[in-house]
Amino acid sequence: VYCGKKASLSIGNVLPLKSVPEGAVVCNVEQRVGDRGAFARASGDYVIVVSHNPDNNTTRIKLPSGAKKVVPSGCRAMVGQVAGGGRTEKPMLKAGNAYHKYKVKRNCWPKVRGVAMNPV
Repeated sequence: VYCGKKASLSIGNVLPLKSVPEGAVVCNVEQRVGDRGAFARASGDYVIVVSHNPDNNTTRIKLPSGAKKVVPSGCRAMVGQVAGGGRTEKPMLKAGNAYHKYKVKRNCWPKVRGVAMNPV
């Protein structure tokens, strides 16, 4: 794994977006130069480099949400996509797994229907 302007375009290497060809799949993309990665960091996520604009030194990227964003071409990105794709497709199987999943997030589980609550 290599990092820098002269790194080759192989999976795991980190290089500036201006060195990445259009249509390439990258992850962990910086929003501003030197902020150490902001976009496409969750499991299975990736960003596609849409186009480069050498006039004002910017690159257009397509985010996992489908939104397109313009970032400086000096921003670094890792070639390839994040491991662990398909994690959400596995069934939970038991209530304990759902309990621990939502315990670390916020108090939104279990959901009790209003019909089941005491009407008095």
